Amino acid sequence: MKINREGKSKVLDTKELDLLLDYLPNNKHKLLAQVLRKTACRVSEGIQLRYQNVTKDSIFFPKAITKGKLKSRFVPINEEFYNQIMQFKADNELLKGRSLTPDCYLFAGRFGTNTHLSVRAFQKALQAACERAEIIGFSSHGYRRSSLTSASNKNIPIAHLAKISGHANLQTLQIYLDCSESQLREAVQNFG
Repeated sequence: MKINREGKSKVLDTKELDLLLDYLPNNKHKLLAQVLRKTACRVSEGIQLRYQNVTKDSIFFPKAITKGKLKSRFVPINEEFYNQIMQFKADNELLKGRSLTPDCYLFAGRFGTNTHLSVRAFQKALQAACERAEIIGFSSHGYRRSSLTSASNKNIPIAHLAKISGHANLQTLQIYLDCSESQLREAVQNFG
């Protein structure tokens, strides 16, 4: 559990992630949380996405926005999530009274479409949502850990998870994966 920037972020289950989503303040923060959750990307990658990075089939993370700027990656998305992103775009265009071009940030900052939402702004909104939901020890990186752990628990091969998350080293990826208290209890029950 992460407390005062120490330790690893808590891994949440689907129900807790849904609850947290309800407590985020606005559609921008809610959609960013969904991007983090559905792509297992880092918050620093999510905030830098542009509309041109989203297609009906995938979200493209160019190497310029990835950690270390080493490698681009595509993460598949379903049509429902694509439509949700496009509805968010249409709502923003209506609100701003102009079309958003493909090079506009999905998560525009306070100063217009030429800047993106800051990590700090999202973390502040997330912290307030965690307090309201009474969730302790969760941070923005917890979306990444929760997504990867959930997929691992459903027996998705670790090589597939590495391709999605952008990890070049499987040992590093395994650090992200967590197990629940009930999984630990089940393991102990199988001791000889």
